[in-house]
Order: sequence, then C-alpha cells, then structure tokens
Amino acid sequence: MNKRIIYTLFYKENNFYLSRNFRLQKVGDISWLKSNFGFGETCNYIDELMIILVKPSPTLDDYQSYFNDVNQLRKKIFVPITLGGGIRNFDQAKNCFLNGADKLLLNTIFFNDQTVLDKISNVYGSQAITLMIDYNIDTVTKERTIYINSGTKPYDQLNKDLIFKMLKANCGEIIFNSIEQDGTGAGLDTGLLDLIDKTFSKPLLMMGGSGKPEHITNILKNDKVNGVVTANLFNFLGTGLEVSRNLAINSGVKLAKFEKINL
Repeated sequence: MNKRIIYTLFYKENNFYLSRNFRLQKVGDISWLKSNFGFGETCNYIDELMIILVKPSPTLDDYQSYFNDVNQLRKKIFVPITLGGGIRNFDQAKNCFLNGADKLLLNTIFFNDQTVLDKISNVYGSQAITLMIDYNIDTVTKERTIYINSGTKPYDQLNKDLIFKMLKANCGEIIFNSIEQDGTGAGLDTGLLDLIDKTFSKPLLMMGGSGKPEHITNILKNDKVNGVVTANLFNFLGTGLEVSRNLAINSGVKLAKFEKINL
C-alpha cells in the first residue's frame, strides 16, 4: 500500500484559517486562497485534500457557505477530497457527499452516538469514513487525553483499550491529531506510536507538528504510519509540498508517482 501526504484547509465563516494549538487565525477568503496557494498547482503534490469546517455547532447557513466555496475549489482539484466538521446527524453527512466529498471526517459522534456513524457506514461504506482523534499531552504526566467538540471538551485518556475500540468502529482509517503540536512546526508526536500495536488493522495517519519536509519523510518511514496530514499553510506555500514529496520518494518512502497536471 502506498503511503499518502494529505493537505488540510480549515474553514469558517467564508474564510480560511491557520490553527495553532486549536486557536484559529484568519488568513483569507477563497479568492486569496486561489491567488496565493496555486490550486490546482499545489494539488499535484498531495494524495488527498481535506477541507474542515471548524466552527463549533455550524448552522445551515454555515454549511451553505462552506459548500459554496468547496464547490469552487474542487473545479480544479483532481485528488480525493474529505469533508467534515461539526457533523452530528445523517443529513449533514449526506450533504457532504452531495457536495463532492469522497470521504467524510467524523470525530465527536464516534464518542457520543455511534448509531449515526453506523448509519453513514451502512449507506456509503466504512471506507468512506475517516475518524479524527484529537488529543492533548499533559506536560507533567505525559498522558494523552482525547478531546471532542472541536477540542473544547476532554473525553478520556488515550490508551490501548480505547484504541482497540476504535479498531472496531465502522471507519476506514484513523487520524491521530496532536493539539499540543498543532501548528507549531516542531515535529509530530512520534511517542504516540508506542501505544500502537504492530497488528493495528486500519490505516493510521498522523497530524500536528509537520513544519519541514524532513518531518513528513521521517514519519512516513515508520512502518506503523500510512500517511501524514499537514495544515501548515505558510510552511508549505510555494514549492514546500513539492520538495516534501520529492524528499520522501528519494528517501525510499513508497508514495504514488503521478504526472504534473497544468491547469
């Protein structure tokens, strides 16, 4: 199985944002993004794109503006797209698929209402569901605590028993996202992998802290990791994603090779 580099955009109220430790900073609207980030030039160097609605408890109007901008972006994007954020019911999930999602990102409902997750899986297939686990590391005890509701509410300690429960969920893959490392560019939480058994049976992706091409290469070299997710907009602006992909391939990481598409 090829490994993957996945890029993420954070969206709220008609604008895109940077995130650092889950604190948001506005960077621009869709016109700014298209002018400065080079879609779909940039998408030549990623395997997938995630666009996450990061407003807690989004309204119908929030979703409508989100879908409007998603549909503008995906006109020039030829990689799989994952959509999600604030999903609490089946209709919200359905609308993501109707607006171009190849996969759906879920978080809180896994912990609060798995019947919704199971219904989505029954209709669209478990392979179309990505489970996002947001967690923070205690600076003293070094224990990892899962947070839900956009990182605002602690849920439980992240341990091997809870990871086993995740493996039984109707999802196709799991992203472990470090709140502490989020947006720092200081490197990913490799210590988390000590909790992951080598027999982990779902694709595992790491997120939070990748700020250099070397961070991406090093984490992808780990046999337990199937992909890396980055949302570091400025560190990977310009040729950053191209350099990262080439470095990983030249370092022996098994990434898909594809021809550049000029749009």
